[in-house]
Amino acid sequence: MTFDIDSAKLQDSLNEFSSYLKQVESSREKLIKENREIIALSSKAIILLHSGKTVEATELINDAFSLLSELKKYVISDLERYLWPAEQEYVEAAILKEIVERKEHFSGHVELQVSLNAYVTGLLDCIGEIKRMIYDNLRKDDFESALSLFTIMQSLYDLIYPFSFYDNIVSGVRKKLDVGKRIIDDVRISITEEYRRKSFLDRIDQVSLVR
Repeated sequence: MTFDIDSAKLQDSLNEFSSYLKQVESSREKLIKENREIIALSSKAIILLHSGKTVEATELINDAFSLLSELKKYVISDLERYLWPAEQEYVEAAILKEIVERKEHFSGHVELQVSLNAYVTGLLDCIGEIKRMIYDNLRKDDFESALSLFTIMQSLYDLIYPFSFYDNIVSGVRKKLDVGKRIIDDVRISITEEYRRKSFLDRIDQVSLVR
């Protein structure tokens, strides 16, 4: 028994699949390339925020958001994951800006228009930047601001910690939590030592006044 294969429909399907794969590959390359630009813009914004240049930092964050929005047009199939590193860096910069501006409420993933994965990991990355801000405040003898920032840092960790059980789904979240815990412990020690030093100096001043 012989079979005659009608290759026309088969070939049409394969041609369509070939076109689809080329489109996916082209989009993937675009996402990887432009990803780096968003990360660079966000990183520069973070540096500016630490330098007190909020206006300049805001411009870069807005540029990063615009580029991120444009890139989303290239997300097809399962390519969303290629945006996560850029989204994560953008979240870190955007939330840090809100901390610097002393906003009462942080933006959620909807306002920032990012994936939940990137939002959570971006928030955790903020812990390291908050540490830097705390040390800057301690050097300026601004103990109250340092304590306020420490409260934010601890709150972020406590709120995100339950997601450590989903590390197999949200890749890297447990590792970032472990890093965050070490940072918090280091900062707690530094603040405690500074408080003791400040209290000791205050007592010396009081003794000097009495004399």
